[in-house]
Amino acid sequence: MTQAVNLANFANNLDSSGGMNPSALNAATPVSKGGTGSTTASGARTNLGVAIGSDVPAPNGTGSTGTWPISITGSATSITATDWTVEQSGSDLVFKYSGTVVAKITSAGVITSQP
Repeated sequence: MTQAVNLANFANNLDSSGGMNPSALNAATPVSKGGTGSTTASGARTNLGVAIGSDVPAPNGTGSTGTWPISITGSATSITATDWTVEQSGSDLVFKYSGTVVAKITSAGVITSQP
């Protein structure tokens, strides 16, 4: 069986006489040296800021946990998420599903469903 060798760790662990500690071959390469800082996929994702469920959505539609701040600047007047759209119309918010209006919230807080 062939085992992959981490050449960065190999080079970083040579002593002045050219000797090396064999355990360094399987050590994690630090992020600062172009590695992931981990020997596991989960640890690598965490170290690189892409942990599933907190930095990126979980697979298979299971969603994510935590706080996901949304910052909209400028003059955004609609938000679209797959089949749903929320649009500003004058001082009201209009909710559409697949292009059909299903509900409206007025600036006074009155919510109405649309037939």
